[in-house]
Amino acid sequence: MRHSWIRRTGRLLVALLGVASLGAQEPAELVGPPSKLDTLRALLATRDKLRAEAEEQRKRQRTETAETAKEEARVQAENLDRRRQEVERDFATISTGMRVADLGGKPAEEPPPPSLQEEISQLLAPILGDLRELTSKPRLLKQLQEEIARLQGQVAQADRALAEIDSLLAQVPSSKSGGGSLRTALTDTRKQWKGRRDEAASRMAAAAHQVQQLNGAEGGFWTSVGLQFQDFVYTRGTNVLLAALAFLTVLYGLRALYYGILHLLPVRRYARLSFTVRVLDVAHQGLSLLLATATGLLVLYARGDWMLGGLAILGIGALLITAKSGFARHMEQLRLLLNLGPVREGERVVIDGVPWRVGKIHVYTQLTNSVIGGPGLRLPLDRLSGLISRPPGLDEPWFPCRKRDWILFNGTTLAQVADITPEYVEIAYSGGLRRRLLHGDFHAADVAVLSGGFARSTTFGIDYAHLEEATTVIPAKLCEDVRAALLEQVPEGELVDVSVEFQEAAASSLDFLVIARFTGAQAFNYLILGRLLQRAAVDSCRRHGWSIPFPHLVIQQKPGA
Repeated sequence: MRHSWIRRTGRLLVALLGVASLGAQEPAELVGPPSKLDTLRALLATRDKLRAEAEEQRKRQRTETAETAKEEARVQAENLDRRRQEVERDFATISTGMRVADLGGKPAEEPPPPSLQEEISQLLAPILGDLRELTSKPRLLKQLQEEIARLQGQVAQADRALAEIDSLLAQVPSSKSGGGSLRTALTDTRKQWKGRRDEAASRMAAAAHQVQQLNGAEGGFWTSVGLQFQDFVYTRGTNVLLAALAFLTVLYGLRALYYGILHLLPVRRYARLSFTVRVLDVAHQGLSLLLATATGLLVLYARGDWMLGGLAILGIGALLITAKSGFARHMEQLRLLLNLGPVREGERVVIDGVPWRVGKIHVYTQLTNSVIGGPGLRLPLDRLSGLISRPPGLDEPWFPCRKRDWILFNGTTLAQVADITPEYVEIAYSGGLRRRLLHGDFHAADVAVLSGGFARSTTFGIDYAHLEEATTVIPAKLCEDVRAALLEQVPEGELVDVSVEFQEAAASSLDFLVIARFTGAQAFNYLILGRLLQRAAVDSCRRHGWSIPFPHLVIQQKPGA
């Protein structure tokens, strides 16, 4: 019923908008829309005329003898009655300003929802209904414009027919001059076309007033949009807030209750949770999410908001379809949550060459390293599932060095570890130069850590003239002198040991190996201590008169030494 009213209103409005384009053929009375009373009078005149014509056709049906003529009269009478009923409905609409019911008072019939999948048609109907309600007025105006264009064509066609008939009547002599039958037929034909034109004109005038009533009652397009937005803020916005509040209350309420119960039990005090507790953890997370979602949907149901409820159900269905496509991945994550996967709590995993201790496996898992310190790394389940852990050893190191340790690059370059982060190692060289190395580059480099203690050694040669003392006297005295020289530069507690051994009888000298061991506190003097060993050995030879086999150079003992 509502759509039939829209079509009728559309036809009248389109006719009204098309009046200005008729040009010189349009009569003066259609240049502007008449008043409401004039329109009602025109509609009544059209109704009476259609009723009289229908009555004439019925009389003709009763008086005609041929069956073909009777059937033609019956069809024309039915068409005239149908047009009269439309005019009467237009009269009622203009006079009352109501467009939700016809003359019989029948309720408006909603069009059926669009044909989508049969199982979700009822779910989508409220959503599409609200969208149709939002766009009903623009669609109504479009239908009216199409109807006006059609009526405009009818009026123009009627004007051309009347003009042609008038030209023929001007050529036909009067009935007294022998043109009676032809002139009578032309007059009857003109009367029919004039009736059609008057009907179309009156319906266009009625459409004009219906459009005025429509715009005056509901405003323009942006007014309709504003009303829809206001309805959403005050009605649907409230429903969204209530549903979200119910969802969060149930979700966090159940989880707080669960953790409160477990806090009273001793199961959380153990370093490793039992399998039963892990199953309960996973079950309560899934059950709390399910109950919270159902509570939110029940709130929308209680509020009668089928549109938001339908959108929520569609969103949940989309999530379930997405979860189904990744079922294998979700099962792997479930194994991790149950501590049955390739990575387990408390074990050791290696990421970019750095070992990490696995914390409590959850949606996000915290990885820590005692050497690096800080919060460590936080990995999601999908990233954690690609790793493999193993139990750590009792004294297994967690990093090659610590902060402020002294290290040696490639056996020659001395540097200190300034900082260690989960991403890089910062190195400080002498002179203030700093450099950052990614963990992969740092572990791939030739790095020696000196802070745990180290040894410095040097080879020293003495002339063959001292062969008799080479294995007895010289090593002991040389060791004593080197120790004394080192203690002048190094605290006694930081010098671990000094040893001198006969290494070999070389081609031109008797070689001795001098070795000094230091604690890590002397790591910053690593390069200096190597030179100090050479100087202490030379001073010892000079003191005891041991000659060094350098060309043209012999160290002699000083008098009184």
